[in-house]
Amino acid sequence: MCEPPLISIVVPTRNRHFYLASLVGSVLRMQSGDIELLVHDNSPDPDALLRAGGGIDDDRLRYVHDPMPMSITENFARAVAMSRGDYVCMIGDDDGVTRSIVELAAWLRRERIEAAAVPVATYLWPGVSSALDGVQDQGVLRLPRYSGRTEVISAPVALRRVLSSGGIRIGDLPSVYQGVVSRQALERLRSLSGSYFPGPSPDMANAVGLSAVISRFARVSFPVVISGSCPVSGAAQGARREHHGEIAEQKFLSPETAERWPGQVPFFFSGPTLWAATLVHALSATGRPDLVNRLRFDRLYGACAVFNPGYIARVKEARVRNPGLVSAPRLAAAIAWVWSQRAMALVGNLASRLGLVSHGGGRTVGLSDIGQVILHIDRVFGPLRLMDGNGSGAESASEQAS
Repeated sequence: MCEPPLISIVVPTRNRHFYLASLVGSVLRMQSGDIELLVHDNSPDPDALLRAGGGIDDDRLRYVHDPMPMSITENFARAVAMSRGDYVCMIGDDDGVTRSIVELAAWLRRERIEAAAVPVATYLWPGVSSALDGVQDQGVLRLPRYSGRTEVISAPVALRRVLSSGGIRIGDLPSVYQGVVSRQALERLRSLSGSYFPGPSPDMANAVGLSAVISRFARVSFPVVISGSCPVSGAAQGARREHHGEIAEQKFLSPETAERWPGQVPFFFSGPTLWAATLVHALSATGRPDLVNRLRFDRLYGACAVFNPGYIARVKEARVRNPGLVSAPRLAAAIAWVWSQRAMALVGNLASRLGLVSHGGGRTVGLSDIGQVILHIDRVFGPLRLMDGNGSGAESASEQAS
């Protein structure tokens, strides 16, 4: 039996073969025998990838086609279960990874660290509109400020920050989705909770679940993962302020999601409510229901009021169902907190747009697909260099040149 690869790049997908073909090509251009690219395709047509230009003869590519009806979580879980790498990184079909992912996995294995969180770059595919860019047809890449440094973080501390945010963001918690996680940690999570993804939103479910089975992880400030938004993605819906609706109407969710919705969470679908509901499920599934009491529901309700004012009646209903959970003064303070967070994010986005971000950050226009994005980032930053030693610093190529 052959040795397992160092890292599996796992891509669950359905009916987005144009974007998938670009991703497959970009990954297989990496000159490394340490990767496995596992594509789990839930589309009805088994030949669509080939027609889109993704028919590449490479032993590192494992293409699995399964047209049976399944939720997004089932698609994700089956893909992870079929992969063979010592470490796993799961991404969407419109996302991408740079060549540094191999160096990161090798460093994690040497240092016996089981997970890494990385600040993701964001890429709007041509045709995706946003509040900052409007309707654009050239492709927009935004890079956060990368320091090139590494720190080791306590998983319980990172979880407390997520609870303090009201569960509306993952924060620094590592997740197999757009992060790097050891297979051993993933299997411990599955043994504990029955699933790699113990909740309806796979990214938050895996992140919160992993915090029960790992004590520490690395945060690496370097461009390793690119979060893409194609015109038909949920992220693009969010950019257009369309990412909301009735829970039962979201076909990508499992049928029991609405039935098992936590009573403290306002009963409608949105990014904040889905993540908070998932957090509650994941805590219960990993034997930590007591931590639900530490979740800042006032900030969740505040986020609902700010981002989804059309559903304010659902927030009121949740407060009635849970008397004393969130008082009117606390809700008002939470709304102010959400607006302050939104203002800081806006300032950061404007700085990126105006080219005021340092350490290789900023905004680049005119990259037509994820392959061009990868080439651009690898050219600007060079390879990842991490020093041995737990939590030791690392310098990016751009810092070394300055």
